[in-house]
Amino acid sequence: PWPYCALGPGERVTERGYLIRQGNGTIYPTTDRSVLIKITADDGTVGWGETYGIVAPTAVTSIIDDVLGPVIVGRDPRDPMVIQEDLYDLMRVRGCFGGFYVDAIAGVDIAVWDLYGKLLGQPLVKLLGGQRRATIPAYVSGLPGATLDQRLAVARGFQARGFDAFKYAAVVSFDGIVQEMRVLREGLGPDVRLMVDLHWKFTAQEAIQLVEQLMPYRPLLCRSPLPARRPGGTGPCGCEHQGATRVGRGVAHRVRVPAAHGAARHVDRAARDGSHRCEPIHADRTHGQRLSHEGHTPRQHRHRDFSGRQFACGGGLAELPDARVPALGV
Repeated sequence: PWPYCALGPGERVTERGYLIRQGNGTIYPTTDRSVLIKITADDGTVGWGETYGIVAPTAVTSIIDDVLGPVIVGRDPRDPMVIQEDLYDLMRVRGCFGGFYVDAIAGVDIAVWDLYGKLLGQPLVKLLGGQRRATIPAYVSGLPGATLDQRLAVARGFQARGFDAFKYAAVVSFDGIVQEMRVLREGLGPDVRLMVDLHWKFTAQEAIQLVEQLMPYRPLLCRSPLPARRPGGTGPCGCEHQGATRVGRGVAHRVRVPAAHGAARHVDRAARDGSHRCEPIHADRTHGQRLSHEGHTPRQHRHRDFSGRQFACGGGLAELPDARVPALGV
């Protein structure tokens, strides 16, 4: 079962097993789900991919089974970037710059890369530009528990195992976002790094005021404070237009905590090829720090962590328990 299925005021579970969080108006399932993709080469070698299936997973599987899968049959898996671009172009004229279609492409793309690496007998880190280090920094994302005491207990359990960075979800902070930050800071001590995912809940002014209230508890960053789509601030493809981008940057420059946004962007290709007037921002720069963005495919995203060290992340790999994680070798 989904760890955050505790219902808030005015929330209910639908007959299909979904609930709508009143805090941000977003639909969530009551069970964790993911879509796995298996691609088999002529010699029997298998590549595995995974993609977003949290809502209406059959939409993703139908696109793969009906559209993408038959198209790549017979293709050379040693051409992963060409295959990914060809799949994207199939539906570009129909406005499929994001959503289920791009989720489906992401899963296939990961599977093709996995197959490519296995055929060559090489880890993907070598194929994606080279390995700079043996470990990468990461953090615990989400503290499942119905009460603050339960969430603190979960965090303490990870802390006892050596983890020292945690991000909690404001959309289920029923006791208050500031209160949850206070409880975590006091319960985990002064040395842990605390982050909060604000889940696109606030206006610019609300976000600024909230961050100021969090400042006594020294948050490392506040993620996604503003709605990804806002009236008058989005382009025709639903991406953040220049007006909304300026608003986001305005918040970033008004607060003393790094404010990360961009995780809801699903239109990078549309931005890069000039088919829409929008800015392909993967992360805001605040006080000289470049913040990470959860990517869809494993080939494009290279960022710097909070200490300024460069690292790469890809679909499904952006949020891991905070520890020294061995470099990927699949």
